[in-house]
Amino acid sequence: MSDNPSNHAIDIREWVDKARGTPHHRERQATEVFLAALGATPGYREKMYLKGGLLMGLVHGSPRQTADIDLTAEMEPTHKDIDALRDNLDRSLRRTPALIGYPDLVCQIQSVKPQPRPKTFEDSRFPGLKVTVAYANRDTRNHERLKRGDCPEVLKVDVSYREPIYAVELIRLDANSSISAYSTTDVIAEKFRALLQQVSRGHPRRRQDVYDLAFLARRIPPDDAEKAEILRALKEKARARDIEPQADSLSDPEIRKRAEQDWNTLDLELTDLPPFEQEYRVVEDFYLSLPWDNSSA
Repeated sequence: MSDNPSNHAIDIREWVDKARGTPHHRERQATEVFLAALGATPGYREKMYLKGGLLMGLVHGSPRQTADIDLTAEMEPTHKDIDALRDNLDRSLRRTPALIGYPDLVCQIQSVKPQPRPKTFEDSRFPGLKVTVAYANRDTRNHERLKRGDCPEVLKVDVSYREPIYAVELIRLDANSSISAYSTTDVIAEKFRALLQQVSRGHPRRRQDVYDLAFLARRIPPDDAEKAEILRALKEKARARDIEPQADSLSDPEIRKRAEQDWNTLDLELTDLPPFEQEYRVVEDFYLSLPWDNSSA
């Protein structure tokens, strides 16, 4: 992984305010609280990296944005550390709303569930956590439910462990707060890896990765040096999952078929969903443009 992460500033309050007057406004406020709380928690802000749809929306300006928060943790998963994570992050979540201008918003950890199971969590090859963060306006019915631990309004946070990380960047939320996130190289390599893994996992519905990769290919087309970095990162991530990527891998009809499944459901997230074949062609051309002939490792 890169020892010198680059810096990237975002206006997260602008992103929150774009949802003003919609049912998603309070959810975005809670998301801002969570990210600020993570950025204010020493030992975690440097070791937990934002990725996924939220990163695509916040940093890359993608119109496809998800409410779920996806993180990769660069630490060994132990039950002791899970308890510490819950305690430290929950403490930060409780004090952050007032500090960033939301005094009437209350947030706290509602549940933390190890995956696959508590007994096998520490020994699993790629364990994870399913975390819910409850949020409610102060002195409301949902606030009372939050206190009881059954609040219906929650952020869903997925934490992955033991994932290969090639490079990260620092995302500055404001002058005093920053979080760590996947670099663009890692985002692209991870999405290519997920597409290739569909067959071995028997897991369809990677349609969002096709959309995201096509979006990134058009918005920030990489130069030759960046393509070489993407290929190196892809091989590292794929081999960790026992996959050997080849130049023609995305031409596999089974990968294409699985990626297309439920493509039209993306129109729930997008106002103008392009045809799958058009987007897959962009992704396949991008993949083929990586320096396969020059790659020796």
